[in-house]
Amino acid sequence: MRTTIAEAVLGGLARDAEDLDDSKDVLLGDIRSHVVHLIDWYIQREPRLAPALFGEICLDARVRFGLDPKDVGDLLRRSLHLDSGLDHQTLNALLDLALPPSAQSPDRR
Repeated sequence: MRTTIAEAVLGGLARDAEDLDDSKDVLLGDIRSHVVHLIDWYIQREPRLAPALFGEICLDARVRFGLDPKDVGDLLRRSLHLDSGLDHQTLNALLDLALPPSAQSPDRR
């Protein structure tokens, strides 16, 4: 399931990466709500494995598409806050622990 979720997120990032130009402003579209619900399901059933999922997504997005981990971390945080059934405090705690330092906003480090 973890690979399926990661690939679903990366598929959306692939579309966004095609549209990027050389500007510094990167606008990644939100993760589709049904994918966010799969992430919720995974977090609830495999909480000890969930952090590795976020790290894998950030690393693969960097390697495959050249996306900055901070931009991907911001996308994960924003999309989960929009569509997740988990409360914001839980999401913030999980993402603060799970996202690699390079994927954290400076004010969250």
